[in-house]
Amino acid sequence: MNSYAAADPEKDETVARKGHFYGVYLLCSQSLDSRYRGKCYVGFTVNPKRRIKQHNRGCDFGGARKTSRKGPWQMVMIVHGFPNNIVALQFEWAWQQPSLSTRLKIFPELKRKNPRESHFDYNFRILNRMLGVGPWNRLALTIRWLETDYERGFEVPIPHQMEIVSGKVSITSSQRKKGEDAMATVPVAWAPECHLCMKRIDQPERSRLGCTNPTCRLTCHMICLANYLLGDEPGHYIPVGGECPLCETRLSWSALLQRKRLLLGVPEELLDEEEADDDLSDGPDVDSDVEVLDTSD
Repeated sequence: MNSYAAADPEKDETVARKGHFYGVYLLCSQSLDSRYRGKCYVGFTVNPKRRIKQHNRGCDFGGARKTSRKGPWQMVMIVHGFPNNIVALQFEWAWQQPSLSTRLKIFPELKRKNPRESHFDYNFRILNRMLGVGPWNRLALTIRWLETDYERGFEVPIPHQMEIVSGKVSITSSQRKKGEDAMATVPVAWAPECHLCMKRIDQPERSRLGCTNPTCRLTCHMICLANYLLGDEPGHYIPVGGECPLCETRLSWSALLQRKRLLLGVPEELLDEEEADDDLSDGPDVDSDVEVLDTSD
């Protein structure tokens, strides 16, 4: 059963560390012009507060061309917890283009909006179906309501590892989440061989993963640990989580990838959000599962 944390979005603000937040958001126009009021827009961001300001100031200030002069806009919800920007951009593109996404072709009813439903209801319906199909249904995503007036229940239950919350999100360059300091500062005693296949790890920076417990010496090939955590779930590429084979710490696949980024000191991607939002015709390949596994590039 999914957790739901209802809260006053003006008071309950989650802080995310800069360089470790990838979100796909939904905007709704509050324009007084009937041509635009109620229209919706899906985009990608690493900083929600900054992005909504850009949209409302227009394309001359970093906003997307498709939203310029059609607001004011409200960012009503955002999906975050993606392991990297590539996976988030894949999700964004599929949400924007459900009729072109090979993942969503099993839902022919998503090809067009029902004349009786609002633009928001249509986009919410697309999102509901997306969360239930691979590869996204294997991710520990957070569905965050930013505007309480739009909150509603999901018609189709979402995967158990996902959570639904309510409240704003703020990006900071200084504050770390609990436990991140320990992961980043405690020296890791890596073994030269993978604990699962017992073969030498030749490219450790790219292919090595360890436990989120900073005192555990688990050393594995990324693909070996993924297969171990998948266990009796054939046909999948992305594990949700499981127990560490050495110390039995409960592991989340997203947390493992986050730890890998911290240990490598990977900086925030220099991504032009306007370019990512506006380029709808050449969207990323939404069939790529490999990008979800390998986040070290």
